[in-house]
Amino acid sequence: HHDFPLSVPIATHIPHAIGVAYAIKLKKERRVVLASCGDGATSKGDWYEAVSSAKVWNLPIVFLVNNNGWAISMHSHRQTGAATYAQKGLAGGISGEQVDGNDVIATRAVLSDATERARVGGGPSLVEALTYRLHDHTTADDARRYRPEAEVTAAWERCPVKRYRAYLETAGYWTADDEAALIAEGTAAAEAAAQAFVATQPQA
Repeated sequence: HHDFPLSVPIATHIPHAIGVAYAIKLKKERRVVLASCGDGATSKGDWYEAVSSAKVWNLPIVFLVNNNGWAISMHSHRQTGAATYAQKGLAGGISGEQVDGNDVIATRAVLSDATERARVGGGPSLVEALTYRLHDHTTADDARRYRPEAEVTAAWERCPVKRYRAYLETAGYWTADDEAALIAEGTAAAEAAAQAFVATQPQA
């Protein structure tokens, strides 16, 4: 219940996150704001202003940049001159770190360190998660127009769900029966939600 709604405009939610972090600091709460955005958002003025403010006010905030290689249909090398997105924090005076965003365990570890540092007054930081967008950007997008099929096929082999499942199976924490039970449970929950929506009476 502490999550904000998804933001459709690019990067406009990042200054809002700064405001929330400032409120947390004023109230002296041991909480941290996690502001997530795509790589394209880091080219917007909203994002740079927020990073600068976060450091100046030493706010408890972590910026998570999902670098999937594409800002909608614009490849990364066409929308930024920076070698990495992690180093974009340097201009604002905050630390930046890259992590394999397809490695669930590594990503959790890096974010845990960053959030705990912010929680105890260590200030803001930036985490760049290296990953790949496996599907179209939106229902109005056709990524086949600008991405080669071979690139997408290769990316599926690095799918984080696939990798984490393989780890759990190898460690003996997950089986085919567990998988089947989870799928059945999820399917039943989705169908129940759909039927509840269909049964909802229109407002008068």
